[in-house]
Amino acid sequence: MKKYLAFIIATALVLSCVGCGTKNSVETKKGPVTYESAMESLKDEAEGKDVVCWYTDETDKAWIEAAAADFNKKYGVNVKTVAYDGVQLFEDINSANQKDEGPDMYIMGNDRLEFAKTGGVLSENDVLDEKFWNENYPKTSVDALTYKGKHYGYPVYFDTYCLVYDSNLLENAPASIDDILTFLDEYEDTGSTKAVFRWDVADPYINTMFLASYANLFGENGDDMTTFSINSEKEIEAMKYFQSLSEYLWMDKNNISHDTIINRIKEGTLVIGMCKSDILPVLYEMKSNAATTEEAGTEENDETENTEESTKEATNYTVSYVPSLTSELSSTCLSTTYGAFINPYGKQTAAANMFALYLSIENQANQFAGNGKLPVVNQKDGFDDMQTVLYAQYQNSKPVPKVMLTGNYMLESAMTFDNIWKGADAAEELNKLQQSMQEMIGK
Repeated sequence: MKKYLAFIIATALVLSCVGCGTKNSVETKKGPVTYESAMESLKDEAEGKDVVCWYTDETDKAWIEAAAADFNKKYGVNVKTVAYDGVQLFEDINSANQKDEGPDMYIMGNDRLEFAKTGGVLSENDVLDEKFWNENYPKTSVDALTYKGKHYGYPVYFDTYCLVYDSNLLENAPASIDDILTFLDEYEDTGSTKAVFRWDVADPYINTMFLASYANLFGENGDDMTTFSINSEKEIEAMKYFQSLSEYLWMDKNNISHDTIINRIKEGTLVIGMCKSDILPVLYEMKSNAATTEEAGTEENDETENTEESTKEATNYTVSYVPSLTSELSSTCLSTTYGAFINPYGKQTAAANMFALYLSIENQANQFAGNGKLPVVNQKDGFDDMQTVLYAQYQNSKPVPKVMLTGNYMLESAMTFDNIWKGADAAEELNKLQQSMQEMIGK
């Protein structure tokens, strides 16, 4: 397994040694920072300049283009948005830097922070002070964008997961998976062939909820590659519980994915599901369609034969918090915070910082409408009930680790979860995972 570590080190050395020209930095006034004072400190150098921003998620296109247009109208700075569709983001940024064509900024998740920093394409945030971070952003996002004690980029939106349930069948959301099993024992299917509880059991990102309360995943801040522990008694107990669900729920993981969960919800054939944040736009669309159908049906004929049947099968899905495992075993979900990050070798550093800060603060009210992703900054009354729940879930989540071995953990743990789900000894499998990760770490 040491070959993985050797590969990572070799890649990091290549990236960090690439000649990229002269670094740019932003000089800001000392003292307490506000959004207005930060924007003012950048305005003179940024005005009239052209900023190049790379983004990697195609669903961000409409949102970021609209934000760029509004930013240009308000601040006189033109933003050229570029959809990056490659697979070696940091290598390609470095290559573009060498040609003096690198982006001034880019959008990425916090899980790639160490790659970006080691690759030499990440600037420390020297615009905002500690007070600003703590007063304007939830701790989860501050932790997510902190690496080795320093802040990088500007938090914009996030992804996590939540519980989705049919409130027509459950008066209250289950507080634990044990509660779900109790409901399953009492539930009588009336012919609608509903599955009671499903999640993508092959996804290590979601499955880590069974371990994250007790495991040490690369240190408290997820940035210490030498710190990893996942095979204590509590983790073993949690994995034994995970395994018991395989026997109880009769789920074939090969036939379940995030997409199939969403499709079951759309069809109304699932009572409870664990879903990622992108379920929210789906639920809003379903509610809108249901309201339109009901209105049309009422106008046509309130007493048609189909009305009784459609009412009988009607669903009313809403979101709740990820449940604990049992009354004794807790759960902790992961989250990914996406931010706007500054390329130290970009041509327009001040303008890039200005647009990144704009996305992070001023444009947050437009975030969900733009790309269906919730903003990092709390919108309070601007959030509806479901958004408020998902935001609270994010606040209580653990940021996905940002070390370069995070991908290796996801790959190795996926095999561990799979083996345990199929009946392998939980302690033995966690010990194998621990040993495998330690070999990569080099301990």
